[in-house]
Amino acid sequence: MNRFLKNNVCFLALFVLTFTALAVAILLTDKAQLHLWFNSCHTAFGDSVLPYYTLIADYGFYLIALALLFWRAGATVYLMIAEGVGAVIVQILKHIICAPRPKLFFDLENNPDALPLVDGVQLHSYYSFPSGHTCTFFILFLCLATLVWYYRQSSLANDKKKETWLNMSLQVLFFILALLGGYSRIYLSQHFATDVFAGGIIGVISVAMLYPAFLWLNNKFPKVCAWHISLPTRGNKSDKQV
Repeated sequence: MNRFLKNNVCFLALFVLTFTALAVAILLTDKAQLHLWFNSCHTAFGDSVLPYYTLIADYGFYLIALALLFWRAGATVYLMIAEGVGAVIVQILKHIICAPRPKLFFDLENNPDALPLVDGVQLHSYYSFPSGHTCTFFILFLCLATLVWYYRQSSLANDKKKETWLNMSLQVLFFILALLGGYSRIYLSQHFATDVFAGGIIGVISVAMLYPAFLWLNNKFPKVCAWHISLPTRGNKSDKQV
């Protein structure tokens, strides 16, 4: 676990700082006011991009998991198991708490102007807490940050300083992408800040909790975890023709 914390220090440091600030805002601000504040910055660009970006947690996640099979099978296994664990935790909490979403909370049927809405986005009514999409976003991008470092360890011996800066830069990028996914849920009024806060924490904990199992699988079944789909190269094709 110490290795996981050390090698994802940038992602996790940004996570702690951002979510601590979010926790303070949640504690000090009325739930409705905080949601209205987050929704006060609607733009034409956001209205066009975020409805599609949030779909990464619906469909894009599985496409990325399949794409990882061209790199390492162990990467796909880690990502999918982490997603499964996170999804189970989220669904259990959703059905226990059964919290209303902004659509019901602000009674948009009778007050359609209470929130800025995005055309074409179908709002849900129940199971607001926690945000499953946010959980998926943080699982996806923290997993990618972990996997990039793990499978590039051999490169560190060649140029440690360069590789360290590359990994740190990727962690910052991955965190921004994960956070943007969480924010999209508030922007689209599918969730409150509290839902995103909980979803992000569940996602990070799911990835961290399964890291020892990921290491065990790679040590126990190295050939299986290293297996990947190989595409034919031009050189191989020309050799066959000759």
